[in-house]
This record gives sequence, C-alpha cells and structure tokens, in this order.
Amino acid sequence: MPTRLTTGFAASQSIASVIATKMLSHNRSRFFMTIVGIAIAFFLAAAQIGLLVGWINTNSAIINNTGVDIWVTAEQTATFDYGTPIPRHRVQQVASVPGINWAEGMLVGWATWRHPNGKPINVEIVGLDKSLAGKPAQMLAGDPEIIKQPETVIVDELFRDLLGVWEIGDEAEIQGKRVIVGGISQGVRTFTAAPFVFTSIKNAVTYTPFYREDEISYVIARIEAGADIQAVKSRIQREVSNVEVLTTAEFAERSVKYWMLETGVGITVIITGILGLLVGIVIMSQTLFAITQDHLANYATLLALGFHQNTLRLIVLTQSLTLGGLGIAVGAALFAVAAKASARTPIPLETTTAVSVGLILFSLLFCIGASWFSIRAIFKLDPVSVFHG
Repeated sequence: MPTRLTTGFAASQSIASVIATKMLSHNRSRFFMTIVGIAIAFFLAAAQIGLLVGWINTNSAIINNTGVDIWVTAEQTATFDYGTPIPRHRVQQVASVPGINWAEGMLVGWATWRHPNGKPINVEIVGLDKSLAGKPAQMLAGDPEIIKQPETVIVDELFRDLLGVWEIGDEAEIQGKRVIVGGISQGVRTFTAAPFVFTSIKNAVTYTPFYREDEISYVIARIEAGADIQAVKSRIQREVSNVEVLTTAEFAERSVKYWMLETGVGITVIITGILGLLVGIVIMSQTLFAITQDHLANYATLLALGFHQNTLRLIVLTQSLTLGGLGIAVGAALFAVAAKASARTPIPLETTTAVSVGLILFSLLFCIGASWFSIRAIFKLDPVSVFHG
C-alpha cells in the first residue's frame, strides 16, 4: 500500500494550486470551452434576474423620480396607475398640516390616443402641477415647461412609432381632442403596455373622461427640513378625511407588489426569473462536474501516489473556483454589455449592487457544491486501478 503524503495546510494549498493549474492547462480548448459554458450559464441567470429587476424599477420609476416625501391617495389605491379621483381641495388641506413644506396635485388617468392612421391606442395620462414634480427625468428634445401650454404633451422616444409622432410639433388626438407634441422624453417605460403621456393637470382633465375639473388623483407633498416623516404622515391621516397617506417608499412598494404579485404578468416575470436562475446554475454545476470527471484517471494516479484526501479536495475546489470565477467574470461582462444595449428599450436589463453580489456569491456557492459532488466520485476510485491495463 502506498504511504500517504501529509503536509501542512499552506504546503497542501500550494501543491493543490500547482496541480490544479497543470490539469486545467493540459487541455486548453477544454479549459476555454468550460469558461465559455459557465459564462453563458451565468449570463442566462443574470439576464433573467436583470429582467425582473428592470420590471420592478419600471413599476416604481415615476413614484421614486417625483422627488416628494408623501403621497395622499384615495383609500385602498392599489397602484400608481389606477388612481381614484379625490377632491382637489385636498391639496390645501394637506398643505396646512404642520410639517408640510409644500403640496401639489397630480392626475393620472387613462385615455385613447388616435394614431394618424386611425388606430386607437390606450395611453396613461400624467397631469402635473405648477412645479412639474413627476416630470420625465431626461428629455431627448424640448423643455418640460412646454406642457403648461394648452393642448401640449410630452411623449417618450420609446413609443414614437407606436403613437405615430416623431418630432416636436407633430399632432394627434386624445379622446377626439387635438394634442401637440411639445417635448420628447427619454427612458420613461411602462409596465402596462400603455405609454405615458405627460401634460399639465389643466390639460389632463380635458383628456381623461372620468375626472372633473375639481378632481385629481394624488396629493404629493414635501415635508419641512428636520420634520419626522412618520409624525407628519400621522397628522395628515388624522386631519384629512377619506384618504390614505403613504410615504414614497411605501407607495412604490405597494405598486410593485400589486403588479408583481397580484397580476398574471408579474407572476410570469417572477417565475421566468427563478427558472432562468435555476437553469443557469444547474448548467454551471454540471459543467464543473463534467471537467472533474474528465480527470478521474489523474486523480486515481494521485491517490495511488499517496496524496492526502484534503490535498485532493483543495485541488478540486481550486479548479472549480478558478473556472467558476473566470466564467462568472466573463458572464458579468456580457451582462454589462447587454444591460447597456437595453438601456433605451422598453424592456431593460437592470441590477443593483446587492443583487449582483448576491448572484455572484450564489453562483460561487454552487461551484463549491459541484466540487463537493466531484470529490465524492474521486474518493470512490480504487487507486490500484491506475496500474491496471
């Protein structure tokens, strides 16, 4: 029987690194193909999660970009897109509450846009007040102030073809009434498939069939510097009747939950994201397991030479983390390119630092898991088999 070689951890680690590198570099084409396979698997998982994050951000984009602290809505408003009319004098009531710096109205309603070719298109009207809080964050052409003019709207570049308007000054109809494109925004997406159309509250009332001139959808407010937002929120709830008071974070979360958990579209996006993640991880694990299987004869030789099991564990782990790390790095680079390319499309790939770090750690964990299964196969080998035939 061969005598097992025993070494300290540092020495074992050094030996494992050298042997793992030699094994991987022995077949360079296999090495690169494995990295490509892992990269594609990681990209698949990242892309599906990126779609999910993109949809979530789309759901709450206007709420978060408005730059206010508090939203006052009709009771049980499920999401930003489905506001219920409330009296416009609620603005003055909210503004008079101690701790409020200023308050304005916002109107959100649905209407029919008539394409120049006669095709009707559902659109979501966003009527803004004097300060234009809630205006598009980026403009491709024009000034947001233009919507204060009669019959003037802003549409997004993503939906110009759909709406049949391409330049400032182009005309169309909403609810049978003339509208003029006064500006073109950039990156204002929608989860409902109905494009957002921005205008003033005064204009919006004429385009939305279910609102009167004395009605709005929301009161939006900023609190005074140093004021406690929860205390101000409670005061508004006590002093203004028949409304619900939410912070911006609470309203954004509610809208996301509605679209992602209470509608078929959102649930489909979530399921697709989870399946994409699982498929990507399984492919990654199988790829790493397969390359270990290719080197079983080498491991049998090492066992026959008396290498300690811990050293073999380090060799397999080093291989898995090396291949996994390189594959993940390439996959992350591919995702970054795809995310940049999708930035100006209706369906963006987006992520956050927490999501990216979590996905990388999750992937590396599965790399370690794949190495563990590989090690089990290695330890079942008969070292003497290397000397047979």
